[in-house]
Amino acid sequence: MPLATSKDVLLKARAEGYAVGAFNLNNMEMAQAIVQAAEEEQSPVIIQASQGAIKYAGLEMITAMANVLAENATVPVVLHLDHGTDYKQNVKCLRAGFTSLMFDGHELPLEQNIAMTAKIVDIAHSVGLPVEAEIGSVLTIENLLTDAEMAEIRALEVPKQFEVLRKKIGPKVDEHIARPEEAKRFVDETGVDFLAAAVGSVHGLWLDIWPLRVDRLKEIYEATQIPIVSHGSSGVLIDRAMAEAKGVELAPGEGSLKDAIKLGYTKINVATALSMEFNRAMLAAAAKRPGEKDPRKLLGPARDAVKEKTKEYIRLFDSQGKVGVVGATSAAAFGGGEVARGEE
Repeated sequence: MPLATSKDVLLKARAEGYAVGAFNLNNMEMAQAIVQAAEEEQSPVIIQASQGAIKYAGLEMITAMANVLAENATVPVVLHLDHGTDYKQNVKCLRAGFTSLMFDGHELPLEQNIAMTAKIVDIAHSVGLPVEAEIGSVLTIENLLTDAEMAEIRALEVPKQFEVLRKKIGPKVDEHIARPEEAKRFVDETGVDFLAAAVGSVHGLWLDIWPLRVDRLKEIYEATQIPIVSHGSSGVLIDRAMAEAKGVELAPGEGSLKDAIKLGYTKINVATALSMEFNRAMLAAAAKRPGEKDPRKLLGPARDAVKEKTKEYIRLFDSQGKVGVVGATSAAAFGGGEVARGEE
């Protein structure tokens, strides 16, 4: 089927109380694995490309892969721009055939973030595309800890890992959590469709032990009434049973990914976990076949591993079997009309 838009799948998901996985691709094998997993689970799926992936593969290649995979799929597939950093990048992706956009203006003052987001929303909505934007700031683990600090923490037992992380990065993460009143103003003044509101997650974290401020998420969703997007999901605590099993003590107002889905999380981004799984499986295959000359013998097992990991997340988000969409729109409509050309 043609590429769907994120609005097609996320409004249905919010209404029915589940979330849709948005999985980052870095190469053909990962793209195949993500869509194959969605097919086998009969789940809608969002494949998304970061700035790094776009630089690596090129917009045309990414869009071509997504279109081929979608056309041969029986489930809704969305192609989303992850962390579009400026107006021009969003316009280029719109013209290339992406069916969902994001402007990440979290480093800008609020007034400038609102102004630029509104500008991108205006052009995107003129051709039927939805837009995601970020408020607050989802920090990156590499900007919070040095490589040496991360190595030391990885060597600890899980309860101690969490204790050290809480002390070292907790206060900084809390400083950047989004405020409900600012989120409401942002949505009202931009008309954005989905909001990546920072509620405590961290890009590039690991181990599924980091809690979310679900009290703040609840307030933001109630203030905005639009689907909320989770960034930095790979390290987030999965459920409360896992917290107990791993010795993670939750503070008042904190909760898990499962809690967050009930309270407003509707699009959940996963990148680090899939990349790490791909690398692990590829290196394991290379270790077993040190003289292998055919890269497919190494990339195939990596693709299979990513597919299985993606299926785990789909089940976690409870989107399996949820293949219906509302008003799916052909990607041909987003190929770059006169408005898009004139605005670049």
